Amino acid sequence: MLSAHARHRAQARGVTPDFLQALLREADIDWPAGSDCRLLRVSRRRARALNLDDRLGRYGVIWSEATACVVTVLPIHRTSSGSRYRKRS
Repeated sequence: MLSAHARHRAQARGVTPDFLQALLREADIDWPAGSDCRLLRVSRRRARALNLDDRLGRYGVIWSEATACVVTVLPIHRTSSGSRYRKRS
């Protein structure tokens, strides 16, 4: 299930329902994102190993535990501003 915001963001970013299903199914990184939400994403290493879509390791979703739906779809950047959504050491 997608929120209206997530549907709009997915469409704007060219994320198809099949891509979103693959991202949710193969997600191997799960981080708390606040307000009873979680960031789900596929690590770049796993994305390369799966070889499903080149973009799989570059997007993530915010999943709401309370409403059981995707809140938003977002790109994961390799910059300091994107570091909050990458694996912490």
